[in-house]
Formats: sequence, structure tokens, C-alpha cells
Amino acid sequence: MPPLPDPDGVVVPRLLERNARVRPDDPFARFEDGAGWTCADAREAAARAAGRLVAAGVAPGDRVAVFGPNSADWLRAWWGATWLGAVVVPVNAAYRGEMLRHVCGESGAALVVADAALLDRLDDASLALPRLEAAALAEGRPHPPPDPAPQVWDTHSIMYTSGTTGPSKGSITPYLQLYMMGKWFGEDVALGPDDVWLLDLPLFHMAAQAACTAALAAGAQIAVRGAPSLSKYWAVAKETGATIALGVSTMAAFLLAQPPGPGDRDHRLRIMAMSPLPPDPPAFVERFGLEGMITAYGSTEVSAAFVSPLGLPLRPGTCGVPRAGIEVRIVDEHDVPVPPGEVGELVVRTERPWELSQGYVGDPAVTVAAWRNGWFHTGDAFRGDADGYYSFHDRYKDALRRRGENISSFEVERELVAHPAVAEAACVAVHSDLDVDDEVKVFLVVAPGAELDLPELVGFLAGRMAHFMVPRYYEVIDALPKTETMRVRKHLLRDRGNGPATWDRESAGLHVTRAGLVRTGST
Repeated sequence: MPPLPDPDGVVVPRLLERNARVRPDDPFARFEDGAGWTCADAREAAARAAGRLVAAGVAPGDRVAVFGPNSADWLRAWWGATWLGAVVVPVNAAYRGEMLRHVCGESGAALVVADAALLDRLDDASLALPRLEAAALAEGRPHPPPDPAPQVWDTHSIMYTSGTTGPSKGSITPYLQLYMMGKWFGEDVALGPDDVWLLDLPLFHMAAQAACTAALAAGAQIAVRGAPSLSKYWAVAKETGATIALGVSTMAAFLLAQPPGPGDRDHRLRIMAMSPLPPDPPAFVERFGLEGMITAYGSTEVSAAFVSPLGLPLRPGTCGVPRAGIEVRIVDEHDVPVPPGEVGELVVRTERPWELSQGYVGDPAVTVAAWRNGWFHTGDAFRGDADGYYSFHDRYKDALRRRGENISSFEVERELVAHPAVAEAACVAVHSDLDVDDEVKVFLVVAPGAELDLPELVGFLAGRMAHFMVPRYYEVIDALPKTETMRVRKHLLRDRGNGPATWDRESAGLHVTRAGLVRTGST
């Protein structure tokens, strides 16, 4: 077994301490309002946030929920909790209602640090947990680093992943797992002090946290933005001096659809990490003047299992090859490997301990099932080819992915049946217009004696769910197809796709955005 790495180069609070000691005056973070932090400032921000958390009653080992958009305050909350020796629980900033209650309650959070604009959602969700406005973290008295210092095997966070046959699950993430997700990024592209990582994807997702950790480890810089600004993406890249960025597939489609212009190459960006790849990666690289693209497949539980680093020919439709230090198998329902070229479930394990999830909070039965026979079962169907490339085929679990967000069909269905006119609901994925992402479709059975108004249902859902979860397509049917044990046969519904009986809310002029429901036409 390879030795475990030096924790001073892996563990977040130890990285902050090391960088402040070695390069205190070097710039590290720049924010949307023009403010910036040196490495010494970053350490001070963490220490002061930890002091404020202590004043709020947080102790080492407690769990701190962080609820807000990308900002200096989000970094303070994250780093302050780890500085204190607490565990971070990142909460999707779009959550509300039952999902917000579930994540904060099931995680065992002792405190919720929330952006001021989101405090009313805590009230609406009837959350009785203590809370702290995120801006107050800057007012704390500096707290000393935790003693003893955290190790690579200590828990960094509880990351919530989309539910399959039940609610979203809290995955226990060690520091080494977070570090390994970003390590291959940083090492592959030779990340260094002259690099600036554009962090505009949500920090409540592990990919952005891993990118920030990779920048800390390499002595690089970060440019934090609230969200990708696709209409002026390359201008933002130029303004921030970004040299590397993360992207999701829909971003590539949008950028390629824009008319070519001089700004396409007027920037320092050299590498884009994107999953999945656009249809023609070399054309994307050439148009926007990049050195290259990289991609990976991963999840909350396994970080990056497959990678396609620089130098490896990019094959659209594939996720690359297994990263160093990880072992993969494609197996059947009995965990027996299938022949090359056949589809099966992806299972993984690592050479070293602490590089994968340590299980699910409060759910030992699900943890044991996921880790049966010593391999972590991803629930995703893959196929390997003769050249060692692997491609994603489908999802065994009832989860969807839309606009870079994982969606639990269970949670969508739960909100649908909360409407008095809906007796039963089944949520499935259908192909989107861009053919790179899922769109959310629901099949509905109307409650006896009720009348279902679909535009009214959309408004009902928009007030209870994250914007990206609200289904686009709706189809009313007499009964859901079920097995003898009354489980919905979702593959039959997926195979139906859309047809004349399908109602499309967007065609009806109903659009759900971060700001809420927008009506642009007659319904």
C-alpha cells in the first residue's frame, strides 16, 4: 500500500496554516465585489470564523450546516468549522421546505450558518436549530488551530447525495477523499502559483470544494463568483485572470451556440475541466484558445473514479480511464464481473484507506448494502472497452441529473403527492433538447373526485422545491405500471418518453428560475 500523504498538504485547516506561514503576502482569493485575501488573510478569516462559532456554542466534532451561495462568507463558514475541528454540512442554496428540514435535521447539525437572504427559508421550513447569519463570522475573535490537528482520516464533511429509494443520504467524507478529488486536477495540469482557478460552480458541491483544496495545496489562487455568467463568460475569465475552470456539459453547449467573437480567445484560461465532454472537444479547445480539456466521472461517495487527463486522447461519450490508486469492476447483480463490452454496475475500491466515503449518516443498513463484498456499489451502469476507456450507460438508481444538479426522484414524487389532487406520481428522466442532460418528467394519477390544474400544480411545486427540481413535462395516466409487489416499473415509463398526452410547462409559458415562477405566455 502506498503511504498516506503528509496531512499538512492535505487537510484544509493545516493547508491554510501552512500557506500563511510559507507565503503570507501572496494573493489567494478574489471576490466578485473586488475584495481580496492574501494567504495570511485566509488564515485570519478561518480563525475569526472559528471564534464566532465557538461564541455561538459550537464545539469540536459538532456539525455545522452552511446554507448560502458562493461568497467570502461561505469560505469563512467552511474554513471556520474545520479550523475549530467541527464537521461541515454543505446545504444546496436552492433547498427549501422538507428537503431543507431533512438535510439539516438528519445530519445532526448543531447550528445553521445561513446567508441573510435565506434566513426566511429556515423559518418557512420550521427549523428550530440555532442559526447564525453568515456575515457575523467576520466579527469573531481569532481562535487557535485545533489541537490535536486533524488527520487525513478525520471527517471533513457530510455531503448529501440524491436519494434513490428514499430521501437524500448524508455521505461521510474524510479529508483525504476531498483532497484526492482535486489532486488529479492539480497534478495533471501542473497547477502552481501563477494559476487562478475560477470558482463559479456551487461550493456546496464537492467538485468546487475539491478545486479550492487543490488550489490551497498547490499555492494557486481562486476567483470566487456567485454563479457562471455564461453571456460574458470569457470576459469574466479575462477580468479574473483565470487559467483553469470547472464546467458542466450545458455550459459548453451554451458557449458554442454564441456567435464567434474576439473575446473567445482574449483571456488566460488554459484548461477547462468538464463533465461530460462536449461532442467535439478539439473544436471547443481550438475555438476558445485553450491548451486542453480534461474530464472525469465521480460522485459524492467516490470522488473521481475515471479521469481523462491531458495527453490522453479525448473520446466523447466516455469518462476516461481509472485514476491511479483506484480499482474498478463492472459487475452483474451477483457482483460477478461481466465480460468486456457488456453493461453492468460500476463498483470501486482504492489502494489506500480513507479515499472513499465512510458510509451514510444514521443509515448502517444502506451503508452495508453499498459496501457489500468490500466494493462500493455506485448504482451506475457502465461499459468498458478494449482500450481501457469506460462509458456511462444508465442509472440503476432512481436519480436524475439536470443542469449539473443531481435530483432525487423520491423527493420530487413526495412533493407531488402533497398536492391534494395528486394520488400517485412517478418521476423519470427524459432526454433534453440539448441531448446532454436529463429533463424531469412526471406521470400522475389524479385523486378520485379531484380536478388537476397543471399550471396551478407548477406554482405549488415552485414554492416547495429547488428550481432545478420542478418537472418540465407532465402526463396524466389512469394507473402507474407496477410489479406484483407494487413497485413502479419506471423503465416502462421511461420508454414511453413524450407524446401527444404530454404537457410541457415551458411551451405553456411557465419557467421556474432561481427567483421563482416566471410566466411568459398564456397557459
